[in-house]
Formats: sequence, structure tokens, C-alpha cells
Amino acid sequence: MMRAGFPDIQWTLDEMIAENDRVTACFTMRGTHQGTSFGVPATGKNIKVSAVNFYRFSEDKLREERGQTDLSNLLQQIGGIPA
Repeated sequence: MMRAGFPDIQWTLDEMIAENDRVTACFTMRGTHQGTSFGVPATGKNIKVSAVNFYRFSEDKLREERGQTDLSNLLQQIGGIPA
């Protein structure tokens, strides 16, 4: 989904916390809005957005992944909602 609107998207791992079978990872996403994303046509604007993902492992395999991106910040940066 993100690659369609931001083909040059890159994630930088800022922090990771692990306990038992769970891992939390905090990321910064950066990219250029080059395609329609969340209904907003390409603007050519650069974005920088925070995100956090939660992972659960079992038997050495990833069993669950949930993520939360700061979508309101992203939409503000590309003009999808007012700042």
C-alpha cells in the first residue's frame, strides 16, 4: 500500500524492545509522494512519519504483526487534511 504512493519509501528503525515472544519496533518512514495515496493524487512532497509495529513469535516463526502509522501527520504532509 505504501509503495504505490511512495515508491522510494524507506524505514529507519529507531528503537526495538523485546520481551518473551513479543517485539515492539518504532520506525521513521521517509519517502516522496509520487502516486495516489489515501485518495490524494501525487504531490511530489517529501514525508517523514513515525510508526510502531508489534510482533508476536511462536516456534521461531512470526505469528502476528500489527502496525500503527501516524496517518493524520502523513495526510497533513501531503495535503489530504488541513494542518
